Amino acid sequence: MFKFVIIAVAIVAAGFSAFYALRRTPVCLADGKYMATQSDCEAWGFNADVCKQAIEDARAVVARAAPKSETMFQCEVRFSDCFETPEGGFAPRPSFCLRPDKGAAPLEVRYLEYESDRRNRKQTKEVRVN
Repeated sequence: MFKFVIIAVAIVAAGFSAFYALRRTPVCLADGKYMATQSDCEAWGFNADVCKQAIEDARAVVARAAPKSETMFQCEVRFSDCFETPEGGFAPRPSFCLRPDKGAAPLEVRYLEYESDRRNRKQTKEVRVN
């Protein structure tokens, strides 16, 4: 009976660990690759021109949809990382999925926003744009 309890506890612990690890990993549908920067994109094996176009497209989506700030300081207080929009102001830097068969069209565009818990500790929350 004691062996059964130990094995059951080990299985539950392994299952919880696997669930927690997979739950926090950003997942792209249909074998896409998750990235946020030019170097991330090139590291996945995409062409530099495709990466540049995908980043510009993702920034355009976020610039339209996400809240904007007047200064970089205001933006970085609310979001994890920011960029200056062409229209002026600052918006959160996007991360996105890219698939080799879809060209430079970014899929599942997201950005990170800070939020506070009950103890006023800063935590990040992933906000999906599309």
